[in-house]
Amino acid sequence: MDADFQSHLEARVVRLRDDTGLTGVAAAVMTDAQLVATATSGERRRGSGIPVTVDDRWHVGSITKSMTATLLAVLEDEGLLSTDDAVSALLPDVAAVDGWGACTHHLLTHTAGAPENFPSRMQSVWPDTAEELVAARRRFIADVLAREPKSPCGERFSYSNVGYTIAGHIAETVAGKPYESLLQERVFTPLMLASGGFGPPQGDAPNEEPIRHVVLLRWFRLRMDPFKTRADNSPVMAPAGAVHMTVGDLARYGAVHLQGESATSPPLLPRVAWERLHTPFLDDYAYGWVRVERDWAGGPVLVHNGSNTMWYALLMLLPAKNTVLTLATNDGAIQMAEIAFAELARELAASVA
Repeated sequence: MDADFQSHLEARVVRLRDDTGLTGVAAAVMTDAQLVATATSGERRRGSGIPVTVDDRWHVGSITKSMTATLLAVLEDEGLLSTDDAVSALLPDVAAVDGWGACTHHLLTHTAGAPENFPSRMQSVWPDTAEELVAARRRFIADVLAREPKSPCGERFSYSNVGYTIAGHIAETVAGKPYESLLQERVFTPLMLASGGFGPPQGDAPNEEPIRHVVLLRWFRLRMDPFKTRADNSPVMAPAGAVHMTVGDLARYGAVHLQGESATSPPLLPRVAWERLHTPFLDDYAYGWVRVERDWAGGPVLVHNGSNTMWYALLMLLPAKNTVLTLATNDGAIQMAEIAFAELARELAASVA
């Protein structure tokens, strides 16, 4: 990679933003564990004239799921749990009906039969303390486990925010700390992901970070000021999609996953653990990753996107090229962003030797 690639990325991100009208866009490309190019275009707050920067933090939505799966793998490596244990064994104080008895790692591969989402009333639950948050998760999870799974464990793929929330609660139960603290201590800190946090990013004053935008009437964007509104899913479901970080740190996180299968001494986890995290169970879905073969990537692609309807982010790993691609926007035009990001990611992948 050279200055020409940096210039190309800058120009493509500007063009993407001009073509789509997205409020702000950020991108990062990492090859051989080195950040080789970053680019931004647009505004932190629509109409403000305040530009987004490469140091801004972005809500990454369901990309959080692979982080939760990584955390569970770390706790398993520490001997605190086994992802082959049944849910009933990992949550002994929560009554679960018999149908959950066969469910183990299925929570992390969307094959546990868990419902897609919690009841809508959960969205109004915003506990004041970490202890109250853990208790709230436990209450909502207990309601789920008191009912039979939608399908027998391991038989059908069904994308589930609930399943990942249960997995996050298993982590905090066996380790005796809230999920958010565990992810910081066991994943973000050792991997030096200093920008990692939870919920929409918020500085000390308005406009210090990008704010999220809801699309209304196709083109109008409603600005969701973090100092005036929560504008996110309830923190109860944080293990399914509440992390924020810079695109650079998101790329570094992806690079660690690549190193897990290729480095002589993998970071954080033994190689067998990384390989398991990346192995699909059903419908090409592994542990927080979709894994597919693509000619333009020269082999497998591991990818996940994320959105809470006010942000959109994409993380793509290209093992054959030892490259990570990340893209993010603070705009709720999800379908438009998804199409444009996928097109740019394929273009960038093809340009990497």
